Amino acid sequence: MTLTSDVPAPTAPTPGRTASHPTAVLLVLSLSTFAIVVMQSMVMPSLANISAALDVTTVQGSWLITANLLAAAVFTPLFGSLGDALGRKRILLVVLALTTLGSVVVATAGGLGVALVGRVLQGTGMAAMPLAIGVIRSVFPAEKVPSSVALLSALTGVGAGAGLLFSGLLLKAGMSGQGMFWLAALVTAGGFVGAATLIHLAEHQRTDFHLDVAGLLTLSGGLVCLVLGINRGPEWGWTSGSVLGLFAGSVVLLAAWLFSAGRAKQPLVDITMMRHPVVLVSNLTAFILGAGMFSAFVLVIQWVQTPGAVGYGFGTDALGAGLTLLPLTLGTLVAAAAVSALIKRVGPKWPLVLGAAVATLTYVFMLVWHTEHWHFYVATGLMGLGLGLSMGAIPTLLNNSVAPEQTSIVNGVNATLRSIGGSIGTTVASAILAAHAMETLPLPTENGYLVAFAVSGGICALAVVAALLLPYRHQRTAPEGIPA
Repeated sequence: MTLTSDVPAPTAPTPGRTASHPTAVLLVLSLSTFAIVVMQSMVMPSLANISAALDVTTVQGSWLITANLLAAAVFTPLFGSLGDALGRKRILLVVLALTTLGSVVVATAGGLGVALVGRVLQGTGMAAMPLAIGVIRSVFPAEKVPSSVALLSALTGVGAGAGLLFSGLLLKAGMSGQGMFWLAALVTAGGFVGAATLIHLAEHQRTDFHLDVAGLLTLSGGLVCLVLGINRGPEWGWTSGSVLGLFAGSVVLLAAWLFSAGRAKQPLVDITMMRHPVVLVSNLTAFILGAGMFSAFVLVIQWVQTPGAVGYGFGTDALGAGLTLLPLTLGTLVAAAAVSALIKRVGPKWPLVLGAAVATLTYVFMLVWHTEHWHFYVATGLMGLGLGLSMGAIPTLLNNSVAPEQTSIVNGVNATLRSIGGSIGTTVASAILAAHAMETLPLPTENGYLVAFAVSGGICALAVVAALLLPYRHQRTAPEGIPA
């Protein structure tokens, strides 16, 4: 399938047009990506409210989360690839438009089927982050790229925690779960207008672009099977025919994708690029970090909401749980501000190592100190530091290892792997808690949480090892055409 392609030549602004103002562009991209991440996470505390409004059970309503994860897994690499080929601004506008439409559909849905369509459309929004990184690389001076990208990446952690907090606040104020999505639509619509008017990328040279249909179908199918199997395994049973069939289908389809990509004229994902040692190890580290770090959200929220009468926990409501994650937001922002200075001084590898080490120490802290509520405020602040350092460093590692025209796809694949890792880590933590249930109450024992802390901390320790293995040497002066 052949489409018209715009291959970016980021050397000068389009003749006759005003150059993009970097600060304004960064503000628009930051608000848009922040709103999208908030939108993904604020469903969890409000799921019961939304399910009741749609007249379905909470178990049935949980498909609103699953559908969003599946869409993100499929569309993040797809739109990243299309952005590199057809123009990042153009595809970013498509993503913001689809995301806004999805929010409106969810807000007005009268049944589960319509709401699921909206959540799928919202899932396309996760492609905004890699597209935004590509825009920044095209607009900003090379020396400003790492700090700007670090800020955007930090918003992944900030938005996840803020979504839980905002959801709790809005529910407390009497707003419905569906009504929240009108606010999300308003922000992403504003992001669309801002991106359309403020982003002016370089002139594009038109060439032929061949859409890798076989690669699209096999990669998308493989990711859908994998994410669906992980997400539904606890409910359907890990040894059930459905889950085992999904995992087997994932292996077959992903193997077919690798075979197809190696022979395609213009593969959806360049396998040669993915085999680059720095890209390969960075993706492995991001996958492991996702599995280790993101389980903290589930563990902390469930712990602090557990009634203290059972021997642990503090009996907080959804708002109190969201407030417990507030230090994570602050820690992530502090780390994002510091990571660019560290990158300039020692390169992006060591902030990544440090971030993974801080995440590991966070779980050690929770193993030792967990009897007072303030202990968890400290722990989430530490996790925010680890998240901001590690996720702020990875895009610079990737950007310094690939050509500018591959920026969005390489970051899109990395984001997808991090998300899949997060799904696996959350599932593992939940399975540990389920295996340590109390005999008299449907709650995990305190020891179950301690085991989950230890396992998640061990996963983060593996990420430290992976980061140390990165074959990256810092150069104060980057090769021509590749920003430091």
